Amino acid sequence: MIHIREYKTENGQTFTTKKGVSFTKVRWTKFRGQIDEIDSKVELLKRNQHVDYSHHIGAKYYVTISTGIKCVNFRRYFMPKNSGKKRPTRSGIALRLEEWETLVSKIDDLHRQLPELSVASPCYNSLDHLNQTGYLNCRECSSFSTEFGIQFNV
Repeated sequence: MIHIREYKTENGQTFTTKKGVSFTKVRWTKFRGQIDEIDSKVELLKRNQHVDYSHHIGAKYYVTISTGIKCVNFRRYFMPKNSGKKRPTRSGIALRLEEWETLVSKIDDLHRQLPELSVASPCYNSLDHLNQTGYLNCRECSSFSTEFGIQFNV
């Protein structure tokens, strides 16, 4: 697991807070594949242009960027009962643009220290995703189907 966390320092000691997001290898791989797109949206945001970006990175996690909020937001979503619209939870972290750039600059170092991350493959490349049923039953790819009690059988 890769954790992106907010840290707090008190009395000379540094510790993690609850604010953050965790990536499995599969989720990290999906996120890594979106970095160029996220970077392009960040550049638009810096130029005060309209941005409304949301991308599913696995399970119930999304990365979002919106005009007026100068951050890259990693957030867990949920589906309220009797609603067809996803809503963000408090679980996650919003990286200021400087923090985003720091994260991106550290990815190569992270891959050198953990080479299995650089060769990890997204779940949609696995054999069980060769058909729509495999995709729809995957908790990483189709995260909200289980909340509706949907199970797809071949």
